[in-house]
Amino acid sequence: MIDKKGLLPIVTEEVGYTIQAELKQSSKNDYIREMLERLQEDNPCVANFISKMSLSSDDATGTAYTALLTYRLLESQAEADRLNDEW
Repeated sequence: MIDKKGLLPIVTEEVGYTIQAELKQSSKNDYIREMLERLQEDNPCVANFISKMSLSSDDATGTAYTALLTYRLLESQAEADRLNDEW
């Protein structure tokens, strides 16, 4: 499902549950490191933005974790929507 302006997907509860399950498979620090490494390859501008913002924050880990989770939720929903459209 796409938002009313057609720019970003609206994240469903199912995708949220999937990401929660994904999070349980690794520690917070491992998740941040792995996501930033992948994001650096796939979308370096966003990866650099998250890195710089987290380093300028009083809570670098929390800032990076929140930003990466938000990105992952949107990414996962876009993937699910694309698969639904193909079927």
